[in-house]
Amino acid sequence: MGLALLMVACQHDRPSDRMRRPEIETIVQGKPFEHVFVLPNTGRDSLVVRRVIANMGDVTHVDSVIPPASTGRIAVRVDFGQTLGVVNEAVRVDFAGNRPSARLHVLRRVVAPIEIAPQNDFYFFTAQGEPAQRELSVVNHMDTPVTVRQVMSSNPLFHTTLTPLEAGHRYDLVVSLDTAAPVGRHSGTIRVITDSRDYPTLVAEGHALVKPVVSASLDTVDYVRVEHASLDRDATAERTVLVRKYRGTDFQVVQATTNVPFLTTDVEPDKVGESYFVRVRIRQDRAPRGRFAGTLRIETNDPTTSELTLPIRGEIL
Repeated sequence: MGLALLMVACQHDRPSDRMRRPEIETIVQGKPFEHVFVLPNTGRDSLVVRRVIANMGDVTHVDSVIPPASTGRIAVRVDFGQTLGVVNEAVRVDFAGNRPSARLHVLRRVVAPIEIAPQNDFYFFTAQGEPAQRELSVVNHMDTPVTVRQVMSSNPLFHTTLTPLEAGHRYDLVVSLDTAAPVGRHSGTIRVITDSRDYPTLVAEGHALVKPVVSASLDTVDYVRVEHASLDRDATAERTVLVRKYRGTDFQVVQATTNVPFLTTDVEPDKVGESYFVRVRIRQDRAPRGRFAGTLRIETNDPTTSELTLPIRGEIL
């Protein structure tokens, strides 16, 4: 005898549908729904359902006896309450006899009645002067239409454009980062003002990291308390700086020099036209003990950043 349990969302699923990974069905927050499980009995004896337990809902129908070579149904009315996000609720089914209990699952994505999709935050990772934008949607899942009256940004570097797609129910919201945004981190809040009494304001939080067009992987070439006796090892004596140009095609590091007399520099291509390794090494035979400081000067062929200057510091014990 065998028992196969199958959770289905629709009793008319096609074979091709079952071969694909099923999409998670969306429901609106606060709205209970009914879900039907189909239980095929592939055994030679009748299958007797003794008890069904649904923690987040009520059992509304049970086929308590399922004859051999047939299917039965269990229906539950599920209420996820005020939960948001993907919810996976287990329903336990106990059978008569020695058959083990089974767990059936109700999987849903619970969304707010009005939401900013696909999520209510956005991020920009870009280089200075490069255009960047994120496409969001304002979605009204309720039957009653909702009008977006205004969109406001707390940061003038974040610009917004709102386009109605389906009047009262769906809007396209594009947030773009000003190409004049300075190097550094930026954040801001986008507020969507609606005519809904229950949901008058929707909020999206934005963050941006703007890097220089030409950047170095290190801010400081730091040798912190290195042992003189171990300066014959690469891990102790050498520091590597990666210098790259965002979307570079013909970028070059022309040379790298330092004013610390016992340091040597070497330039090695990483990705042609885009990035280079600059290796800085302490020469053990010239290095005195004690603290030292200086500058690493990196020259490039980029007209906007012809030179990068990094401080050097350390101590040799």
